[in-house]
Amino acid sequence: MFRKLLIINADDFGASNGVNTAVAHVRREGLITSASIMVTGDAFDKAVIIAKNDPQLAVGLHLALSNARSMLDRKYIPDIVDKCGRFGDNPAACACKYYFSRRAKAQIRSEVEAQFDAFAQTGLPLSHVDGHQHLHMHPAVLPTVIEMAKQYGAHGIRLPHDPLMVNMQVDRTRLVLKIVTAIGHGYLAWMGENTLRECGLSTCEMSIGAMMSGDMKIDHVIGMLGRIRAQSVEIFFHPCASERTDPQGPNQGDMQTLLDARLKEYVIANGYVPATYADLKPEVER
Repeated sequence: MFRKLLIINADDFGASNGVNTAVAHVRREGLITSASIMVTGDAFDKAVIIAKNDPQLAVGLHLALSNARSMLDRKYIPDIVDKCGRFGDNPAACACKYYFSRRAKAQIRSEVEAQFDAFAQTGLPLSHVDGHQHLHMHPAVLPTVIEMAKQYGAHGIRLPHDPLMVNMQVDRTRLVLKIVTAIGHGYLAWMGENTLRECGLSTCEMSIGAMMSGDMKIDHVIGMLGRIRAQSVEIFFHPCASERTDPQGPNQGDMQTLLDARLKEYVIANGYVPATYADLKPEVER
């Protein structure tokens, strides 16, 4: 019988000192098995130190192509960042630019390569790849992501698959956002699923966290785990020890959920095995 593998991931690692503090604390006291690091984050260097002091923590690349600073200087990528070297905050607007502009596509490739190289310079093993606002799955971005992921030895890539109907059964808030997310992520998953399987990179059957980003309460998480039927699940959080600055971004509530004893009790009682992307490979082969 297949095991039920559960990856519990902290996104935005390295984005700020508050996020780093939360990841380190939850890692000691909670259930997280992996974290995705932003190489352009304000506290990236400190995140690397935390990761190196915890070799059992699987660390992936949180590719940032919107709502973040770039790795390359603006003179190399003038069509995709502003004068301050930042990508646009609106992921839909960024996605359109990356898709329709030939110059933007070429510059995106250079930026993706630079972020992978920055991760490699840390010396940390690359567990997986995911993306800020899921732009790693964009059709103009994914081919380069796959190429780089294989080159740098990643085990898997996050495939956005947060089931709408199950979400609505558990929590009926954010209806419009959830529908828009389901359409957008459904398209990305449909476009990328076969490609990822053919290239040998692992994905989870379910990936929970996008529709309730910034508000992953314990009842929602347990409610989702109790209703989905999958052998491999990733739940991603945005824990932070300081006050939130983005309604859907890093927050103290996610940290409290990860520290809640009820989550650990539920995971153990229902046969979930804490896992990382490296653990998915044998299951896929079997």
